[in-house]
Amino acid sequence: MSTAWLWAAGAAWAAAALLGLGARRRALLWASALASAAGGLAALVGGVLVALSGKGSETLVATRSVTGSLDLRATPLSAVFIVLLGLVTLAIGLYAPRYHHAEGATATYLLVFNLAVLASFGVLVAGNVTTFLVSWESMTLASGLVVLRRHRESRVAHGAFLFLALGEAGFAMIVAAFVIMATQCHSLDLATIAARASGVPLSWRSAAFVLALVGFGFKAGLVPLHIWLPEAHPVAPADGSSFLSGLVVKLGVYGIVLFGFQLVGHGPSWWGLLTMAVGAISALLGILYAAMERDLKRFLAFSTVENVGVIVTALGAGMTFLDFRRDDLGTFLLLVALYHVVNHGAYKTLLFLEAGVIEHATGTRDLNELGGLVHRMRATSVISLVGILGIAALPPLNGFVSEWLVFQGLFQGFRLPGHLLGALLVLAAAALALTAGTAVMAFARAFGIGYLGLPRSRQAAQASEAGQPILGPGILAVACVALAVGAPAVLDTLDRVVRAVTGVQLHRILLLPNLTVIPAHTNFSAFSPTYLAVFLVAVTLVPVTIYLAARPRGRTGKVPVWDGGILSYRARMQYTATTFANPTRVTFDRLYRPEIHIDRASEDPAGSSGPVHYRLQVRPLFEEYLYRPAARIVRWLARLLEPVQSGDVNWYLLYILVTLVVAYFVAAR
Repeated sequence: MSTAWLWAAGAAWAAAALLGLGARRRALLWASALASAAGGLAALVGGVLVALSGKGSETLVATRSVTGSLDLRATPLSAVFIVLLGLVTLAIGLYAPRYHHAEGATATYLLVFNLAVLASFGVLVAGNVTTFLVSWESMTLASGLVVLRRHRESRVAHGAFLFLALGEAGFAMIVAAFVIMATQCHSLDLATIAARASGVPLSWRSAAFVLALVGFGFKAGLVPLHIWLPEAHPVAPADGSSFLSGLVVKLGVYGIVLFGFQLVGHGPSWWGLLTMAVGAISALLGILYAAMERDLKRFLAFSTVENVGVIVTALGAGMTFLDFRRDDLGTFLLLVALYHVVNHGAYKTLLFLEAGVIEHATGTRDLNELGGLVHRMRATSVISLVGILGIAALPPLNGFVSEWLVFQGLFQGFRLPGHLLGALLVLAAAALALTAGTAVMAFARAFGIGYLGLPRSRQAAQASEAGQPILGPGILAVACVALAVGAPAVLDTLDRVVRAVTGVQLHRILLLPNLTVIPAHTNFSAFSPTYLAVFLVAVTLVPVTIYLAARPRGRTGKVPVWDGGILSYRARMQYTATTFANPTRVTFDRLYRPEIHIDRASEDPAGSSGPVHYRLQVRPLFEEYLYRPAARIVRWLARLLEPVQSGDVNWYLLYILVTLVVAYFVAAR
């Protein structure tokens, strides 16, 4: 049954790509978008069925020919990401018609978007190395074209170039990792490689793991490999940004899980500790940089770095526990990481889609130019608030549940032998605690400055959500609530997934019959996300009930409130996004190394009545000290190799001959 649903998803996305060729006509635009949404719904259903089965793999197609093999299989692990792919494309498909009708959709864009979806699906159902690598490269190229929608703008070209350049650098490392494991295991089949991995020398497995961590880390956006996110996300269309953050970066996470928990077998503890350290650093630096951003989409892009860091931290800690034969805790952290993958995909896709709505309604993404949207875009404000509560990890939304479980897993570090390992896990938990606190501040800033108060510009004052897409983000808001309230059911399904990966069943030691979650069997802590949500709703209803019962029944009037003697309250008297973030900037001044410019109308020391303009720019640490020197080295090497490009066909034929001879002797060994 699940196979039929997955085939239907692939067929629907292929049809959506073909229909996109005629998307200049409104009817075909709607047809393409709805076909893509139908594919998302089919993938969602099929992925859930595969995850519920919890065993083996569902073979979609397996063929052998002289040109190679095509092997497509859906495993319980890939099913989690297929469900996310389905949810993301369902929401985007319902969002796209209104968005692109206002945007002026092009046929090429809808074609490449659905091809990127198909290629991503191919990555998740790849059964052998060849299929995986071809699908991965196709996904990267198609996603690069999605970023390149407005190709005539220089910022767009720069963002697309970074995405493709870093993606290709990562792809080279991914190829090397697969080549090592395939040659050592004498097979291209992923299941066979996983079964034979334990017989591969540790040195080769370690090399493959590090290459995979770095290669997939480029796509996942791990620090310092993250610089494409804040450049590519703002220049891509809203649905493209949603797809990149909601799904494409999760494919990087999928690759890390695939290697870390299956293809290279169990490894030494430093694998897990390295992964955990990279994740914790990414989480902390991601949210610290996000806290200083005024551009709404750059802010969300850095937040993606933070959330991927949380996921990878949990994965690294899980690998560490597995190495010390604490299979229950290792499996638990893998389960929690997968849960956070789905949670982040839901609320981050929602927030990027709503960022597109705001940009259409106001013409800007600058937080300092927004404000007062809650009075003019009420549905958008409510939906965005759900996503913000989720991503800020505030109860009772889904982000709170998964991050609470991550903390509970990390706090079990004292169960490892030796005080040093336990201290390292507690240190990672401390980094995530600082991350979580900063995230609450950052998203309170984003919602408070962007949606509350008075409009800070004429565009914000004239904003309207008439004609803006609501259904797609609305579905994601419902999903965020469902993933929180129904967390026990979600965790029970994920238990079947991780059992297929590690062989450990957590149901009996994770969940109690009364919808209560107990992290592993530690009796360390327990709570019920379902009962918590019901309790908070009930508490909220108390003041509402009191107000409705006690409000005056007679005539009422409205009078101005006391405002400290201010005669006229103006928008310029409000906090700005820059002012709100100033305490964070001062605290982490050495990290930001900001450039501050103050422009005055007059330099008269006695003061002037003219305006004062304050500009602050955070200096890009990694670009300045890592990528710019690397770019200079690449340009220097390119100049050295310039004579090779002689333009003489005879020389090119000689190069080919020499390459073939070298390849022959290497293969002959």
